[in-house]
Amino acid sequence: MTFNIKEIYLIIWNSLIQAKNWSIWKWFLLSSIGAASGTLQFGEKFFNLSAERSIKYAIYFIITLYFTRFFLIFIKESLKYYHEVYQNSSYGDAIILLKDCFSEVHYYRKTPGFQEEEFMKSMMLFCNNLKVIFDNITKSNCSVSIKVPVAENRVSEKTVLRNLTRDKTNKKRDTDDYKNTKHSIIGNSAFNNSLNKVVTNKPEKYYLNNNVNKTNNYLNTSKACYENEILPYNSEIVHPITPKKSIDPHNFDCHGFICIDSDKVNAFDNKYAPAILEGVSDGIFDLIFELNNSRDGDSN
Repeated sequence: MTFNIKEIYLIIWNSLIQAKNWSIWKWFLLSSIGAASGTLQFGEKFFNLSAERSIKYAIYFIITLYFTRFFLIFIKESLKYYHEVYQNSSYGDAIILLKDCFSEVHYYRKTPGFQEEEFMKSMMLFCNNLKVIFDNITKSNCSVSIKVPVAENRVSEKTVLRNLTRDKTNKKRDTDDYKNTKHSIIGNSAFNNSLNKVVTNKPEKYYLNNNVNKTNNYLNTSKACYENEILPYNSEIVHPITPKKSIDPHNFDCHGFICIDSDKVNAFDNKYAPAILEGVSDGIFDLIFELNNSRDGDSN
């Protein structure tokens, strides 16, 4: 993230102008005689000050008031600028990283047939780059995984899911207990909720929960893999792998899920985070479709 020096100077200048544009200054300027008289009387009566010293202190007071107002405005405008620069930087980096991901996908599409090594390379790149993107956006530690059906060629209410891949930083979470657990749709609130939105053709098909460990009636088959059934994350967003548009607008197949979680409470917003995942889901849909329809039913 870099700062524009000209913008900083502009913030200082605008803060000086805004500090001057205050209604109380009109009172000082338009009622200078009355103000001076009042200042003299106030200084003489309460502080036993001479006229000269009363005027001097009044000037000091006005200058102090002006620069206090300038300082407060400068802080407000600087924070606003910092937020804009940080946000633009985060989403600008996201565009660059996703561009690399989709370039890899486009390259894979040009290879004939199903090439498992190249396919997995593309999916790993998405997971790793999405982690970097959401780490930066949420200022937290995120984990990204892509889940697909174990045996079926698309997701249904009876589907059991497996991890196709996870970002390399959090590979350790794929323990034997985790792999041996049946991660069913019905046993997970996120998958069940998201699939229901696909089936009923809701415009927003994602599931977002910003405090999973404090949510009543929240189901997650992964809980059994952790001590005291406490998940190692607090927020999650799950998006079904579906096309953005379908030939049949009333029929959207779901071929898996992109799952992102964070160790931070209230990590995800409901505007930009879903939009990023919607674009990724649409972009990898045909690849996951090809994967699900090329398997021999082996549950791995």
